[in-house]
Amino acid sequence: MKKILTLLLCISLVSAVSSCGGDTSSGRAVSGPTDVNDVIQARMAEEGGSTPSSDAYAAPAGTGPAAGDPLVIPQGEEGVDYDLTVMSSSLVYSIVYSMVTTPQDYIGLTVKMQGTYASYHDEVNDKYYFACIIADATACCSQGIEFELTDDYTYPDDYPEEGSEICVTGVFDVYQEGGTSYCTLRDATLS
Repeated sequence: MKKILTLLLCISLVSAVSSCGGDTSSGRAVSGPTDVNDVIQARMAEEGGSTPSSDAYAAPAGTGPAAGDPLVIPQGEEGVDYDLTVMSSSLVYSIVYSMVTTPQDYIGLTVKMQGTYASYHDEVNDKYYFACIIADATACCSQGIEFELTDDYTYPDDYPEEGSEICVTGVFDVYQEGGTSYCTLRDATLS
């Protein structure tokens, strides 16, 4: 029993220290055990002990969503597939993280998001990049989605001030530049 409690404490500490430290530089999720039960069972197997059934750590019946229940995503304005402005900060960060790591699942969907405006000027290619940055619930980590405003906007006159709060709506897409894939909201508008 002490081994299990020690293991759970270690898992909690590692999780707290590395919660935003996953390696997503390649655009792929880090593989490994998917939940605490898998970690406990793998660790006990490594130590040569018997592995308890996952039922030993299961939540009591009727306390969580049933297996196979779909995630309920709040609905926003009509014509927008993902209105991140009506979701909790944790859900927003999770969806944006998913967009960045599995962009193929979102291509062609209309996304509305609110966050901090950021821009970058690539002096070598004389190209401007614009993004909406969203922090997670604890503001320790952030993810951003680039956007390209419609031709109705003129830079810099119609663009917000750096660091200001913005709300942007556009069609999610992916493009290649320099051998790397990037996510963007095309034909975007500010509201």
